[in-house]
Amino acid sequence: MYVIIAGGGIAGATIAMELVNRKHDVVVIDMDAQACENLYARTGSVTVNGKATEIGALKEAGIHKADVALGALYRDVDNLTFALLAHSFGVPQIIVKMRDPDYAEAYKIAGVTAICDMIGMFRSRVITELETREIKVITPLQHGQAQLVMFQVPSSWPREGVPIQELAQKPAFSGNCIFTGILQEGAERIVVPHGSDRLFPGDKVFMVAGPKSLKVISKHLANSK
Repeated sequence: MYVIIAGGGIAGATIAMELVNRKHDVVVIDMDAQACENLYARTGSVTVNGKATEIGALKEAGIHKADVALGALYRDVDNLTFALLAHSFGVPQIIVKMRDPDYAEAYKIAGVTAICDMIGMFRSRVITELETREIKVITPLQHGQAQLVMFQVPSSWPREGVPIQELAQKPAFSGNCIFTGILQEGAERIVVPHGSDRLFPGDKVFMVAGPKSLKVISKHLANSK
């Protein structure tokens, strides 16, 4: 894919490096000439020294052929302007980093297809880490309304394993949660679980759950030790 990134700061540079490693065509726009030089030296991505909020810089970056426009600028107002311009050029996928949730609706109107709510994600992650210590958060979903998480089956659970369908009937797991994968010790890949599959001590279990369910599940796991 052809990806244009607005902003060569920590967020933009990190994403650029990852995308280049994955063989995508990446162009980063940044106002700082030295930052552009450093970014090219570190990542190999093409850089444009200019303002990502100005049409001239976007045209130089090749906005007319971009598959993805990614706004990683510091201010929401700048990311919003970048998104509007990208939308006007018909970029099919527009992703932005949002600091202030008050901009969410404006971003949607501007044609943004995905919003990374930095504050909301941070808040959700902190609360989850503090209140559900038996569970590791992989990523928040739908602005924290649900979480993709992982927990390790306690060593105290039966060595013959516990069927998922039996576990799903327990009060702690019968609420707003879905089992999505199992990684057994020594295995190289995650398998999609079925009701008859068993969870053995040491297995890593992946699931999607709501915030309230996470607290109950974490307490159940702690009491199982």
